[in-house]
Amino acid sequence: MSVKKIFSVMLVLFTAVFSLSALTIDININGSYEDEREPDSKKRRDDEYTGVIIKTNVSDAQVYINGTHVGDTPYATIDLSPKRYDVEIRKNGYDTIRCKIYPRRYYTYTYNFTMIKTEGFISVKTNPSNADVYIGGSRVSSFPVSVYPGNYTVKVRKFGYQEFVKTVDVENHKTTSVEASLITAPFTISKFEVSKTVINPDYTSAIGKTTVSFYVTNNGSADVYVCDRYGNIVWEYEFSSFNTWEQSVTWDGSGANGDRLPDGIYTIKLSGYGYEFSEKIKLDRSFSYPLSVFTPSGSGIGTMPFAFASQVSYGKLFFNFGPSLTADSKSVKMNVFPLEGGLVLDFAEHFELAGGIGGNIGSNDKSTLIASGSLKGTGTINITSGFAMNYAGFVSYLYNPLKQTGAALGISMGMETSLLYAGMSAEYIFSKNRDYKYGAALSLTPSKNFKVSAWSNVINNNALEGGVEFVSMPGTGAFCIDAKAWIETPLTTNKENVEINGQIGLSYFF
Repeated sequence: MSVKKIFSVMLVLFTAVFSLSALTIDININGSYEDEREPDSKKRRDDEYTGVIIKTNVSDAQVYINGTHVGDTPYATIDLSPKRYDVEIRKNGYDTIRCKIYPRRYYTYTYNFTMIKTEGFISVKTNPSNADVYIGGSRVSSFPVSVYPGNYTVKVRKFGYQEFVKTVDVENHKTTSVEASLITAPFTISKFEVSKTVINPDYTSAIGKTTVSFYVTNNGSADVYVCDRYGNIVWEYEFSSFNTWEQSVTWDGSGANGDRLPDGIYTIKLSGYGYEFSEKIKLDRSFSYPLSVFTPSGSGIGTMPFAFASQVSYGKLFFNFGPSLTADSKSVKMNVFPLEGGLVLDFAEHFELAGGIGGNIGSNDKSTLIASGSLKGTGTINITSGFAMNYAGFVSYLYNPLKQTGAALGISMGMETSLLYAGMSAEYIFSKNRDYKYGAALSLTPSKNFKVSAWSNVINNNALEGGVEFVSMPGTGAFCIDAKAWIETPLTTNKENVEINGQIGLSYFF
């Protein structure tokens, strides 16, 4: 063989080996080709740097190069060497993009990536067609619905049919179909409940009513009626048909002719298609809302919380306003005009949450905000019929730059009858000055809708506070009004100023 032929063969072999070597650069260990992304555009630079610009169709996608987070889109850099890089683009709710890029020197390469939402789809068909469909607890009215990949509970409901429930696994970019053929449900009655077992029919508000509720599965009929202690029906309501699951009716303690029934024990009964339910109800006109006022540390008398027997769980919205004056032997001048509103919640028979927020109008202090929150726990020891000893502990936080700011702890004790209340209260405030006060109060309640009180407190052993208060609930509704006036005078002889305060309070019980 001639030298020329040998050289030609060697050149062919060399070219083949080089080509295979170059090809293996883009082959990974699994034998599949890496995705090397070609730039969407490139532009010649005036310097020797390697420029890269990465854009996406959504903003603030995170860009990772060789596993390191380098920035968010749109991202640009000239700090890359001319070699291959692993690029990863991430954004919550979108599929992660992974590829290789190979930028070269003297050019700026621009890459435009389209990020696709990470989502699957659920399509539900029902028979009958107008059933309610819930996916993951949320009602859905049109299909297919887009969801994040994962497991979901599909619930299909229609009155008169048994509930259909199925758990499905939704994959990314795939549609999961569900077909629900509902089965007719037999008529049943369940979940019979009475909202209150003691009501006062003299009130037209919440404590003067009770609601009977129950659950049915199909169309039918039922009767709710109230019997006195002799078994006589004094009130009734007929459900002639049903078109939904939850049913209810409210009874206000009246008889069939609308007359107010006397106090006593009554029985509310539910009857229908062989189902029978009953519950005892007590009509008690001594049962009433508490005629107390809001204080920064909980309900009480005047400016301090006191321990009261809780007859009813309730909520109360309130709004207080009134002037604070400063007087000496020569003049009287306006100090501030506080405004405050808030909420009191009495629950579980022995606990109360209260909070208020407002401002000191006309204050020269930079901060005019006033706010407070408290938790009070109470208990009652019945000594004899109509005579009880009450006790309470409370914790609160007060913010009032003109008075006290800080956490507070306190206790209270009181003796109570239907006519009289006498109590004592003490409170320590972990404020800058470590304030404390203690005092007593006396109340007279000639009727369930009116109370008059007087109280006196000693503050830090250097000031005495005393005042009177009136609380009234006009009519039989849920609105209440209170008015109080008090003075605060120093016990030391080197101060002559006396602080005079007045306040009107409006509240609504629910």
